[in-house]
Amino acid sequence: MRHRWIMLGLAVVAALSAFSFVVPTLAQTTGVLEGQVVNGTAGGAAIGAGLTVTLHGFRGDAEVSSLETTTDAQGKFRFEGLDTDPALEYWPEVVYLEVAYTPDEPVQFDEAGTELASTVTVYETTTDDAGIRIDSVHMIVESFDQVLRVSEIHLVGNVGDRTYVGTGVESGQGETILVPLPSDAVGLSFGESVPADRFLEVEAGLRDTEPVPPGRETALVFFSYHLMVGGDTVPLERRFAYPLNSLSLLVAQPGLTVRSAQMESQGVQLFQGREYELYVVGALPAETAVSMDLVPLADGQSMPPTTDEGAQAVAGGSTRGNQDLLRSIGFGLAVLAVVAAVAYPFTASRPAKARRQALNLNTNPRARKLLSELVDLEESYEAGQIDAAVYEEHRSRLEKAVKAL
Repeated sequence: MRHRWIMLGLAVVAALSAFSFVVPTLAQTTGVLEGQVVNGTAGGAAIGAGLTVTLHGFRGDAEVSSLETTTDAQGKFRFEGLDTDPALEYWPEVVYLEVAYTPDEPVQFDEAGTELASTVTVYETTTDDAGIRIDSVHMIVESFDQVLRVSEIHLVGNVGDRTYVGTGVESGQGETILVPLPSDAVGLSFGESVPADRFLEVEAGLRDTEPVPPGRETALVFFSYHLMVGGDTVPLERRFAYPLNSLSLLVAQPGLTVRSAQMESQGVQLFQGREYELYVVGALPAETAVSMDLVPLADGQSMPPTTDEGAQAVAGGSTRGNQDLLRSIGFGLAVLAVVAAVAYPFTASRPAKARRQALNLNTNPRARKLLSELVDLEESYEAGQIDAAVYEEHRSRLEKAVKAL
């Protein structure tokens, strides 16, 4: 794993260095990709002829090709005449029962190879959520005087062998994961790349509409909201609709502390160049309440200066009148902080495959690849394998690439 990052870094540096000096050569279109679509559900239908397979080709951050074919009677597929440039990444994609599937990793030609193989696993579907588990929840709380911003990252898995598509499928949009929200949360906000119709606000909180494939950490939900400071403490209770394996809470320093009989402090940690107090909770049954009091410092210290213009102004207006403003500043942590929170303490010791499953956003496969590289970069830096200058350079490049998507 570590050697993989070093090789990736060298490849990136070499590519950037040579960009202005190499005369483009003609593409070698002699590549062949052979693959098979298999059904991962026990007793599921055999994959036969006529299933469409789309092959997405990415060069850097851009999709440069898209080819289609269909499976034969054995569920096999074949693409010919492919560009064998090792810099190209190929992602085969299959839509089965209206759910899109890709492999965990892309396939790439090496310098001398002209043949590739890939397997795409698909699943039958279910409307039963009995197999849904929350593998981990990561919360980050920041203080802006009379406003607290709470960002949450939920990594959800499925212990069954069918993709959970939720209820309401017959209407064209299944309602899947339920995320209860605090009753006094305002300014609910999502990342800019989240489709406007993905989440539904219901009486109990939020309903996702993305399916949850089998496996650990195969779905990711992230959002932020605000709590208004109306006294010496801000009470917060979180409940989760499914069994929860672990909960971590990062509280930005200075400006805020936490009182909770259920959460154990792990002390102050350095995270993305900023100090946070880390609190953790172990496994919890579904619907178990986690209660805490968020306590702003009495001396009025708040977070260091932030680019979130307008956060201070929110404190002076009414809660109802500031909903739009709160939404506009809601995702100040951006994508990098979300990814780092995912990797931060609990996934660091997991196998590489599990970390990549955690980043399966059920969206553009190139986005999943970039986020996976960000996780590796964070780990390499934390382990002291790359220096600060290299870290900052590559983090900046990856951030720009992710935001561009």
